[in-house]
Amino acid sequence: MKYFPLKIAIFCLLFTPILYIATLYLSQNYLNVYYLQKIENIFIGDSSNILNGRVSIEEQITDNIDTFLANDKMVKYLGLSLKILVTTEKGKVIYPTFINADLLVKSLNTKNDFHEIAKQNFEILNSGLMVNSVEINLNHGSRTANLILLIYLSMAISIFLIFYKKGSTKAKQDAKLKKALIDDLQKEELVHKKILEDIKKERQGLFENIKSLNAKYQKDRKKLKINEEELFDEIISLEEQLNSFIELKQKKEEEINELKSQIRKHERRKSSKNRRNEFDFISKRFAVLYKNIDMNRKAITGLLNLSEDQQIKAEECVFLLDRDQNKVTIKRKVFSGKKHKTACFEVLFAYNGRLYFLKNGNNNIEILIIGTKNTQTKDMEFLHGL
Repeated sequence: MKYFPLKIAIFCLLFTPILYIATLYLSQNYLNVYYLQKIENIFIGDSSNILNGRVSIEEQITDNIDTFLANDKMVKYLGLSLKILVTTEKGKVIYPTFINADLLVKSLNTKNDFHEIAKQNFEILNSGLMVNSVEINLNHGSRTANLILLIYLSMAISIFLIFYKKGSTKAKQDAKLKKALIDDLQKEELVHKKILEDIKKERQGLFENIKSLNAKYQKDRKKLKINEEELFDEIISLEEQLNSFIELKQKKEEEINELKSQIRKHERRKSSKNRRNEFDFISKRFAVLYKNIDMNRKAITGLLNLSEDQQIKAEECVFLLDRDQNKVTIKRKVFSGKKHKTACFEVLFAYNGRLYFLKNGNNNIEILIIGTKNTQTKDMEFLHGL
């Protein structure tokens, strides 16, 4: 029942009668309109015989409709039952004709009176003919209704059988898979039983090994207890030696740190003394060599902070300023002083070097700052603070 198409069965049971009823209703409405148009097109036929009085209008309409019904394939083969009503506008029934004694006598008396028949036909045509209604009987139990029901039942059964066959095929496949799975599980069970027996044998062997190892362990443990006290004494002596070594190490580290501090103090004193001597030497040297140049302390300090190549280039600029100021290329004029009223000049050297000078009251050139592009910000602050 797992793959039984229950939903399909319910669908077929519910929608077959619904489709059957809907088809009957829609077919009946469609066929009523269809045959109404057909009857309206053929029920009068050739009007020349009617106007000449050769045949009464009732007879011609009856013949035309009967001929149409006899030749229509759906009426002929499907057994459709049509109820056709043709009347005048006043309600006189023209078709179907109801034959009675009076009408028969009247028709016999006027059979050869073509003029009278034509007159009556003309009066009926003037009164207005119309196909009042065409009704097709497609009620339940009719031949057409039974045929439609049979078609829908066949379709429903076919759909159900298709899904049922698919479900049956799938159920068979699942049964085969389950059987194959059960066989595989049974084989695995046999293999596992064999493995379990092997494990039991190994377990027994392990128990025996554990017993022998336990006996050996107890024996070794007794031996260890004998040597345990000797090991403790040795450990205590080693710890005492380690502590004494740590204390000695700490003392040596303190002595080393003290010596390092003394060396740093000595080097600091030595470097400051050397730098002072170098500053004095540069100051005296520039005073002797360049008579027209006054070196600011800031300029000498900046010169000492330069590399050897930069110092040579800077001194070249000082040399040119001393000999001929016009040979020096001035980059720009910089206003210095707290109120920025004093004009000084900027000279470039060694691409990154900067030299600032001005003319003092003795008509000498005073070198204010020698630095680099990296110290330019601090140098400008110094110039503005003069």
